Amino acid sequence: MKQKYVAGLAVMRAQPLHIGHIKLINRMLDECKKVIILLGSVQEQGTERNPYPYVLRKKMIQTVYKNNPQITVLGMFDINNPSQWAEFVLDFLQESLPDHPRPEVYYAGSEYDAQWFRKVFKHIVIENRIDYDFPYVSGSMVRDMIKIGDKRWKNFVPQEIHAMIEEYQHSKRGVI
Repeated sequence: MKQKYVAGLAVMRAQPLHIGHIKLINRMLDECKKVIILLGSVQEQGTERNPYPYVLRKKMIQTVYKNNPQITVLGMFDINNPSQWAEFVLDFLQESLPDHPRPEVYYAGSEYDAQWFRKVFKHIVIENRIDYDFPYVSGSMVRDMIKIGDKRWKNFVPQEIHAMIEEYQHSKRGVI
């Protein structure tokens, strides 16, 4: 299948990477020659909302996608200014990837996530999280399961990264 777009962008925290992210990234791979994943909140790690460091989150994606050359993963700091977020992201991309094609489509998991990018992207694709044919998943849900020791978190996270998460949890807070 010929891809519709030269380059696509998604911004996510992937705390941790879960099946919802995988569904979104897979759609990007089907539709875009180049896929850019920006991992946000790199300034935070070890917090309840952002437990995993950027390097580990990037490694999760690279492990699942076997270092696919179609995918570029970068980390960026949050600016906590929603009205300037999209322009900030695009400026960051231009500085970080000057030889990379500018993304022409933005991918999001919800209308809420997409709202910041509506003014700067002609094409927005929503990979709806509320899909009755796909299990509901959120990062908060997965983190809570891990925190309380509910092994069902493994149903929502790619098997290739289970050991990474378990090793990290063990090194930070004890065995899960």
